[in-house]
Amino acid sequence: MNEVSTEQTSVFYKRKTKVEKGYLAAAWGIAVLLFVFILAPVLAVFVQSFGIGNGGFTLENYKRFFSNSSYFQALFNSMAAGVISTLVILMIAIPFALYVTRSKTMLSTVYRGIGLLPLVAPPFIFSLALIILFGRRGVVSQWIADFTGLEVSIYGFWGVVIAQILGYFPVAYMMIESSMRNMNPSLEQASQDLGAGQGRTIRKVTLPLAGTAILKAGLIVFVMALADFSNPLVIGGGENFLASDAFLLVTGQQNLEMAAVLGVFLILPSLAVFLFQTYLLKDHEVATTTGGENNPLHPKVKATMFGISTLMAFFIIVMFVMVVLSAFVQIIGINNEFTLEHFSDTSGWDFLRNSVIVSFFAALLAAGLGILQGYMTARKNIPMKKLMEFTALFGLAIPGTVMGIGYVLIFNGPPFFLTGTIFLLVMNMAFRKIGVGLESGISQMQQLDVSLEEASADLGSGPYQTFRRVVAPLLTPAFMAGFVYTFMTAMVSVSSVIFLIAPGMNLAAPYILNLADQAAVGRASAMSFILIVIVLACMGILKVIEKRSGSNV
Repeated sequence: MNEVSTEQTSVFYKRKTKVEKGYLAAAWGIAVLLFVFILAPVLAVFVQSFGIGNGGFTLENYKRFFSNSSYFQALFNSMAAGVISTLVILMIAIPFALYVTRSKTMLSTVYRGIGLLPLVAPPFIFSLALIILFGRRGVVSQWIADFTGLEVSIYGFWGVVIAQILGYFPVAYMMIESSMRNMNPSLEQASQDLGAGQGRTIRKVTLPLAGTAILKAGLIVFVMALADFSNPLVIGGGENFLASDAFLLVTGQQNLEMAAVLGVFLILPSLAVFLFQTYLLKDHEVATTTGGENNPLHPKVKATMFGISTLMAFFIIVMFVMVVLSAFVQIIGINNEFTLEHFSDTSGWDFLRNSVIVSFFAALLAAGLGILQGYMTARKNIPMKKLMEFTALFGLAIPGTVMGIGYVLIFNGPPFFLTGTIFLLVMNMAFRKIGVGLESGISQMQQLDVSLEEASADLGSGPYQTFRRVVAPLLTPAFMAGFVYTFMTAMVSVSSVIFLIAPGMNLAAPYILNLADQAAVGRASAMSFILIVIVLACMGILKVIEKRSGSNV
């Protein structure tokens, strides 16, 4: 009997050792991929900026940066646009979130959807809409010129700022709204019971409780605006900005060293914000959710919040309406005859198909590897799992322009010639978003009791069988969250993939950007409309998953 028991124990430990080796091999494989497709491109940009490999270490490129007024102007414009956009967005997002979370009307629900609407569009969609309205031949510009004789043009620094405010608003709004919706209403009630008016309660209780979310939102928006690539190209009017200038240095002058220097100035703020959020703000979240409905706004306060929210919602809707109208008329504002001619662009349809294919496989890879890494991080004692988690999440923070330059440096020469291939486009999109699947996987595993896996093992199931039959089904909502998010963002991605496309392997969003840059507004609007419809369908899928899983994925 003892011999049988000893033999069974030996078989059990051999099987367990084999399984642990399997997970260890998977962890090392993911670690190598994270290094190659996230860390290596960033390191390559740093190395290139110092001229290493082209004659040795030098600071000459940085001296040239600070001595060249156009480079310094690009830095100043990017920083200034980032600061202004961030401040204005926060000033709008806070009252918008207050109105949506403190009102119980159908209109507040509609406003919530409108606030998130820019997420489904390419990042430069508002630049395109602003050109339709306020460009040199824009609808409003022509009207003003006809009645006053004045020439109005939206091109330039302030055009970029306005486009950024409209485009990046939902990022801040989404974070602040989530924080305010989950607040403990009794804290605000206690303040008002002690004699404070609602305005004072909002200043002294509500905003401090949402302070971490507001700060995070501001930091993220600032980095996104700083690294903005497409809006300066479309509506910048020749003004210098870091990301767009770096792109022009690569594509126009083949000056990778100076492009890398500009990339470094994009990496440093992103890295600082990422470290600050990950290690300093991580433990400062205010957990206040206890259930119950939020306190309704006082009529006077509600009127103010409603006015600000309505103005923002109006601008967002107008921007989208102008793009849709431009897709279905000859030349909006000049020849408003209905047409479907803009949709007959065969190249656009081909590139749209390419985007769907690339985005699908990128989403599949990002969600799958992210969930697997999340499972091993939460359940397995694998080496370097904290470093791997840091690297995967850092991929979300790296500006797309930097990743694009890094990929060119690594994969556009020996031993890898992958630029312009579907494989590289998929890997670029997947590893920029793998952190979403990772976080979803870790969050889901923390909600699952380990006794479920232990019960499966006690019933005779092996580790792989337990993972396939018990863990994997429970991780489905997290997988779908990572899949849908990656697919949505990959469909509208521009800044990194534009460095990697080839004439025969273009994607929809870069193609639309090129059309907008060439003032082919009708065709750009038509392709944007189709792209928006596809991404909206993905958001519908996300909402279905959210309702069925009972969690906010």
